[in-house]
Amino acid sequence: MNVLDKIAELFSDYILTPIKSIGIVDIIDILLLWIVFYYIVIFVRDRRARNLIVGLVALAGVYFLTWVCGLNALYTLLRALFSVYMVFIVIMFQNDLRDALDKIGTSVLRLRQIGTQAHSIASLTATVGVLSEAACDLSKEKCGALIVIERGSKLGDYIKTGVELDANMSCELLGNLFFNRSPLHDGAVIIRNGKICAAGCILPSSKSTDIPKEFGTRHRAAVGISEQSDAVVIVVSEETGNISIANNGILKRGYNSGTLKDDLFLLLSGNTEEENRRILQNATKKEDK
Repeated sequence: MNVLDKIAELFSDYILTPIKSIGIVDIIDILLLWIVFYYIVIFVRDRRARNLIVGLVALAGVYFLTWVCGLNALYTLLRALFSVYMVFIVIMFQNDLRDALDKIGTSVLRLRQIGTQAHSIASLTATVGVLSEAACDLSKEKCGALIVIERGSKLGDYIKTGVELDANMSCELLGNLFFNRSPLHDGAVIIRNGKICAAGCILPSSKSTDIPKEFGTRHRAAVGISEQSDAVVIVVSEETGNISIANNGILKRGYNSGTLKDDLFLLLSGNTEEENRRILQNATKKEDK
C-alpha cells in the first residue's frame, strides 16, 4: 500500500465514516469542544506559552507524517518523546496552568454568587469615590502610584512582599504612602475588602510586547498582576500624571475624575452598565421610601 492509498484509507476511516454517523449529541459534543479550544486560544494568545504551543503542534504534525509515511526510526523517537508529553506540558506551562485554574475557580465562585452582591452599593460607591479622588490628587502632583484592588483571585503571595497595614482607606493615607519620600512609595498598595491591606508590595512584571516602550516598570507591573489575576489596577504616571487602569492584561489610559469613577464602579461591581443603572435606581427608590 502506497502513501496515497494510506491517506485515502485514513480519510475514509476517520473523517467520512464518522460524518455519516453524526447525531444531535455528536453535534453538541463538537460545539462544546470548539468552545473549549476557543477559550484555550484566547487564554494563550497574548502569553509566552503561545510560541511553545505552536512548536508542540508542529512537532505533533511531524509525528503524524512519520507514521503515515512509514519513517520508522523517526516515528519511534517521536513516540518516545510523546510518552512524556503531559509531564512536559505541566513543567513548561506550570505558571500558565496555575493562572488558568485560578480563573476557572474564580468564575465558579462568581456563579455561586449570582443574585447576591459581594459588597453593598453604599460601600462600593464609597470605595470607588476614595480611590478616584486619591488618584486624581496624585495625578495633579505627578506623584507615581500603583493601586491594586483585589477581587476573586487572592493576592496573599504579593501581600507578603510588602508591609501589611489593614488600615481604613482614605485619600490622605494613600497620598502619604505614595509621597516620593515615603519608604513604601515605589511598591504597590493592595486593597482588600475596602481596606488598605498592604503597601510597598512587589508585583510581577508583564513580558507583553504590546506595552508601549515609554511605559516603565510601574505600568508593566500593573499589566503583569492583571494578567495573573482578576484584580483591577490603577496606575498614576510619575512623569506625566496620566491615570490608567489595567484589567485582564489590558492597559487603558487617559482617565479623568468622572471616567475613572464610572469605569471603576463598572469593573468592581462585575455588572454591565445596564445592571448597575438598575441597581442604583432600586437603591434610590428604597432610600426615598
